[in-house]
Amino acid sequence: MSSTTQTSERGTPATVAALVCLVEGLGLGAVAVLYARELMAGAADEPSIAGMALALTLVFAGLLLVLARAWWSRRQWPRTPTIVWNLLLLPAIWTLHTTNGAAVSVPLLVLALAGIAAAALAPAVDRSDDALY
Repeated sequence: MSSTTQTSERGTPATVAALVCLVEGLGLGAVAVLYARELMAGAADEPSIAGMALALTLVFAGLLLVLARAWWSRRQWPRTPTIVWNLLLLPAIWTLHTTNGAAVSVPLLVLALAGIAAAALAPAVDRSDDALY
């Protein structure tokens, strides 16, 4: 099957939702690497806080990658967690905007809004004849 056939079977909104979750998951993975580097270098002001932030970041990065895989596999369940995650990002993006400016916040805002729209517009998949997953 060609990639255009796969995309049309999956649906463009579902593909966009998968890509948004993938980018967000990889981004959080990069942040986790920065936390780990800070901890190993002894540069963290509060090592326990940096360690917890590292663990939490890794958990959410993993969950976002699971969401991306679920979207790519045409599962129906990732719609709500994708929308909720991206809605929860909006206050964090506002905080980033007030502290770091538009260079960081605007791309994240576009990504979050694209995730919300793509998840909301993704067609429902009829899985009534499939086995439980």
